[in-house]
Amino acid sequence: PPPKPVPPNPEALDIVEAWSHDVGWGGGELLLGLAAEGRQGKVYAASADGNVAAFDAASGAKAWSRDLEKSLSGGPAAGNGLVVVGTRDGDAIALDAESGKTLWSTYVGAPPLANPAVGPDIVAVKTIAGALIGLSPKTGRILWQISQRPPSLTLRFGIQPLIVNGVVYAGFADGSVIAADAATGEEQWRATVARPSGNNPVANLINVGGVMAWAAGDLYASTYQGRVAALSSFSGNVIWSHELSSYTGVRLDGSYVYVSGSDGRIHAFDLVTGVPKWVNDVLGYRRLSASVPFGPVVAVGDRFGWLHFFSREDGRYLDRVETGRGPVRMPPVVAGGHLIVLNDDGSLVAYDVSPKAKQGS
Repeated sequence: PPPKPVPPNPEALDIVEAWSHDVGWGGGELLLGLAAEGRQGKVYAASADGNVAAFDAASGAKAWSRDLEKSLSGGPAAGNGLVVVGTRDGDAIALDAESGKTLWSTYVGAPPLANPAVGPDIVAVKTIAGALIGLSPKTGRILWQISQRPPSLTLRFGIQPLIVNGVVYAGFADGSVIAADAATGEEQWRATVARPSGNNPVANLINVGGVMAWAAGDLYASTYQGRVAALSSFSGNVIWSHELSSYTGVRLDGSYVYVSGSDGRIHAFDLVTGVPKWVNDVLGYRRLSASVPFGPVVAVGDRFGWLHFFSREDGRYLDRVETGRGPVRMPPVVAGGHLIVLNDDGSLVAYDVSPKAKQGS
């Protein structure tokens, strides 16, 4: 269906640009997994043609910039003193987080189309060919690999691994999620979030969405043309689930799970019980990014470069701002007290967002 026009703007927020940078073209219709990453007071971003840069998240001051002279496909991911990106040639490259110096490069067999995950003892990379690979953070040596042949047709949307308490969680294009020991790669459990139910390859697209989340022992995941579900991170047993189609994954705060549906509906579910809190459909079929909570609002980008804001408590549409001409496909980042957005034209913009003061107050 055609995208809905933007709704009337209540202009209920004060939206102030704190800083901005041009980090380079994001790949456009190549649908690369170049998402900004905020970590330890910095924000990292990369371009399709190989530029990787680090900025102070609060002030926007550039810490360093590197031209890797490689065509990038995914990342950057940061942690444990590393910044890791994937290339369209199938390499994972690690840079020093403080200087941008290249530390190692490892061929992983196929392009990573999502941010890797960086833990204390492992770098987990998920490739477009269906492999989950554990690399040594010190040398880049491949320590273990879990391979699963993808279906004949999959979404071109990367599935980002998640590392929590020595366990790597990863989703696959057949609708399954696994938990693997970070040190050995030994599979601890495998669970099915959703199963294909169609009679052709398109109807059977069931990829686990782009980003999973973890809270208080529970793992949260969503699938395209399937379900959103809370799983026990210890066993993979389903705690609650709802039918829902999303390719962008889930985001959490202390109370709710937020999901952008592939139809443009934005959902909020109770974190513990899964009871639906609210749903808003004013952005129907605008190809939304993941929905990210930021203080009293939930922010979501669309394919036309707009960043939209909703009330966290009841889902009311509050305001919007134009970030540039490129689509906002990747989720906004909360870092340095700002909401930071990267769009496909390379604009990295930090915003301060607050409710407007009531007249007379």
